[in-house]
Amino acid sequence: MGGSVITAEEDEGHGQDAEGTVQGPVAFLWPEDRPWSAAADNVGPCGSPNKVANRTEFPLSQGSVALTIADEAWDVAFSIAYANDPTVQSQFSQQVISVPEVESGHQCYKVADIPDSVVAGSNATIQLEYWSNIDNELGGRNQSFFACADITFVEAADFTSQVPCFNITTSDFNTPEPSATDKPNNTGDANNSKPSPSGKLSTGATAGIAVGVIVASLLIIGVAAFVILRKRGRNAMNHEAQSSQAKDAIEIASIGSRRQ
Repeated sequence: MGGSVITAEEDEGHGQDAEGTVQGPVAFLWPEDRPWSAAADNVGPCGSPNKVANRTEFPLSQGSVALTIADEAWDVAFSIAYANDPTVQSQFSQQVISVPEVESGHQCYKVADIPDSVVAGSNATIQLEYWSNIDNELGGRNQSFFACADITFVEAADFTSQVPCFNITTSDFNTPEPSATDKPNNTGDANNSKPSPSGKLSTGATAGIAVGVIVASLLIIGVAAFVILRKRGRNAMNHEAQSSQAKDAIEIASIGSRRQ
């Protein structure tokens, strides 16, 4: 599934209607898990009658798992068995993720560090174990479920798949309808300067004040600069006049002294 884009039609298959038809209450979205079976999803360690068939490349570091969740679940745990074909629970020795509770939707989780002894090319199986219930099974009582995804580790630098990693719940799709107070202003003025119900100025009013302050500041700076420059110009002219008068006086005195 790496690199694929989930369309609206595909997403419907990962919602609440999928429970008990194509998956249990929770299933792997990535990496690809073993085929689901209603008769086996309560049987550990992998909840499927199928053995290892397809393996997904998985990075040795910074790896993630993605879930499609059709119903609420509890005590969700991910464990890894570093073996080619694990068949007993004791082989899933490292728990890499633990989540107290999930609700229907999609969730993505970061996997804990893989032991240094595991190298690229090693095979492993990620186990998903959780508690949930299905209305038409066991009278709706809680029961344990299992699922497994088989992987082959690769160096993180060589991992090129795009993991469908995102977090969203079905409640996020329930967009509330706008109320009468949410209707747009008939005047079409997007920058309404009336105070908000909290007593604070609206964004438009705040922006208008800011622009006014900036313009006023520029005008003040411009006037001050004009006055200063004009004053400097006058001083320069006075200085030149005084210098010229002093020079003329010196020349007159010099001429007078020569005549004597």
